[in-house]
Amino acid sequence: MSTDASLFPLHFFDCEIFCEKCKHIRKFKIFSQEKYDKNYGKSEIPPNKPLFCKCAVCDSQVIYATNEFAELQDEPAPELCKIWGMGNLEAGDLVFHPKEMLCVVESINKIAGSLPQITLRNQNKETIETLFEEFTEGEQNSFYRLFPQSAENSRIGDRIYHTETERVGTVIGLEFNGGQAIVIQFETGSIEKCHCEKNAYYLTDDILELNARWRCRDLPYSQNLKINSHSKILSVNCLLPNFSAICELEKVISSIPQARCFIMHVFLKKFDINPNLIYSELLRKCIYLCCCNVEIKNQEAYITGFYNARNVSKSIHNALQKIPIKKIHLDIRMRADIKTIKTINENDRFIKISKMGKEVHIDGWVKSEKEKKKAKLRAFLHSFKFKIENHLRVIN
Repeated sequence: MSTDASLFPLHFFDCEIFCEKCKHIRKFKIFSQEKYDKNYGKSEIPPNKPLFCKCAVCDSQVIYATNEFAELQDEPAPELCKIWGMGNLEAGDLVFHPKEMLCVVESINKIAGSLPQITLRNQNKETIETLFEEFTEGEQNSFYRLFPQSAENSRIGDRIYHTETERVGTVIGLEFNGGQAIVIQFETGSIEKCHCEKNAYYLTDDILELNARWRCRDLPYSQNLKINSHSKILSVNCLLPNFSAICELEKVISSIPQARCFIMHVFLKKFDINPNLIYSELLRKCIYLCCCNVEIKNQEAYITGFYNARNVSKSIHNALQKIPIKKIHLDIRMRADIKTIKTINENDRFIKISKMGKEVHIDGWVKSEKEKKKAKLRAFLHSFKFKIENHLRVIN
């Protein structure tokens, strides 16, 4: 597991998780392979992406996926028991009532202009009439997952109601080695490992490996593939020719059912990839980014800039398919106020003069520093603006 740490360079967030070595809840530092900003909106954090989690006390390491943390999810999953908060209750739902414990929703009477009236039936077959507002006091937006009825998709941070012991707790850890189990801290403070009900369709690591190898059998580089599964996490090692092959392999591996996530250990033949090659390829494919900057680090491309057209992100990935890079990191943002003033495409030179806000920007490439300086004068003559940002690249 320690060899995977270098693949997760970015500190994402911290979380309280049960440490198997410490046998206690510890603070874990969570690292990611890509930049995920929780402030952008949780819906923008992709599911099934691996996260490297390290105990702050004993340095124990474990891999979880983005969809296995409750705090990274925007909306409750359908299998969540709808208790109080933002849940849309329906007749037949199993719910946990703070006073009546486990109940069934018999009916919901929605009255225009007022809160809905809810009829519950408890385990003693008694009928309870209540208002929806009673579900919002104290713990707003709180949901309980029923255990063991709905435990298979539990996430760290989920509230659990144990229907057999009639106890309430919080999920603090997950296990998938040979069978599925969740670690729960109950309200009494006790910590217990609860095994999920055996599912005939639970795929073991051996089956996942066989499935992955079978699905990759027709790939031209299948002989170089090394695939392993640990706790239902697929680890893939391979020597690949370009970015297109990486995308193809990721698509196949991500289709494996019941795999929690996958970690790619991709190697490419050493090529001298110049940022100018990436930049000129984008322009040749008619992809224009204002204030564009391209960097290459460890055979990965980092691209920044602004755009005003749709599907630019997808277009960039398509344009760079044949280039031998491992990954594309995009930090690009939409700006509706980008206006093209002049486009000059002549003598193997490309100059695009744009206005963004109150500033004028020059993007593209020329053959010399002298031409780059002259382009600023041309931009002034077309815009009559003194504040001009010159981003032209000199490409011979």
